[in-house]
Amino acid sequence: MNEQEYIDRLKTENKILQDKLDKIDDKRKKKRKFKWWLLKKSSVPILGSRLKRSINDAIHEYKEYKTVSVDTVSDVSSSIIWRITRIGLFAFFFAVLPSTILVIQTLLLKNQNELVHNQTDLVESQRRSSLVFVMDNVLSDLNEELKYKGVNSKNNISNTLQARIVSLSLAMQPYKYKEGEKLIDKKISPERGQLLYSLIKSDLGQQSLSDIFYAGDFEYSSLREVSLGRGVYLKYAKLNHSNLYKANMPAANLASSELKEVDMSYINLSDANLSRARLIEANVKNAEMAGIDLTNANLSGADFTGADLSEAKLWGAKIVDANFTDTVLDNVIVDRQDWIDYINDTLDLKGASDIKDKYRVKKQGKQQFVLVPKKG
Repeated sequence: MNEQEYIDRLKTENKILQDKLDKIDDKRKKKRKFKWWLLKKSSVPILGSRLKRSINDAIHEYKEYKTVSVDTVSDVSSSIIWRITRIGLFAFFFAVLPSTILVIQTLLLKNQNELVHNQTDLVESQRRSSLVFVMDNVLSDLNEELKYKGVNSKNNISNTLQARIVSLSLAMQPYKYKEGEKLIDKKISPERGQLLYSLIKSDLGQQSLSDIFYAGDFEYSSLREVSLGRGVYLKYAKLNHSNLYKANMPAANLASSELKEVDMSYINLSDANLSRARLIEANVKNAEMAGIDLTNANLSGADFTGADLSEAKLWGAKIVDANFTDTVLDNVIVDRQDWIDYINDTLDLKGASDIKDKYRVKKQGKQQFVLVPKKG
């Protein structure tokens, strides 16, 4: 290769390199031009036309006079404040609007679910009420069977009829129903209350009643303000969560019955037998329970506020977390001489301090002690 050919080759390579450099430079210019165009186009939405105009005026003024006037600075400042405020409002609306929609949707969904539950309860109410017709048939058969019982039958009925009554009590599940324009807060079974009332008033034998109460289910029964009479037999009855508000049943036999969370406020249970009964967390406020037998009963969490327990038997009763505020305990029988100190210091029961101020323990017999009022 001679010198001339070498020079021509270098010129060719140089031209190729120059073309590549020109292309790179063109790409850079295009990118720069695009960025400038993008900045120019986006400056209006971002900065706003007012703020952009104010900045341009300030730049031109500085280029021309090498200084910026107070009015121009004020105009730029006010434009910045106005733009920030506007952007803040937009951001606020964009942030709050979805949250507001979500809250509204949640409330609508909650209302819809509540309507569905209410509708379900109303349908259940209609279905349960239909069991009243079945109950009428069962009670008619009960009346017929008792009518032809012999003198020595003690009014006990056949196992077949007992089984029908037990099945009916199990079918009468609690539900919510409308009282006026509103649904009641807690589920209850008026039908079970009617069935129980009918059984008691039918003068049914104690053996049959015991079998029915033992195998059947009378929880959630509604016996509100019902007068069952004196000496009713409810031994072994399962009455948990029932409503016995202001019921009248003095001298009732509720031995070994289940009375958990029962509303027994203002009930008359004077001289009743509740030995070994379970009154866990029962509401016994202002109840008349003079002379009641609560021997070995479970009274844990029961509220006896304002109740009259004078001459009652609390021997062996479990009273953890019970409330004896303003409870009348004159001549109540207990199982330990330090009973007052025990409920005050160890159990820390509500109302124990007032009991300590009002009563003292008097020994009456072996393992039997009586609370007597302190002399004023």
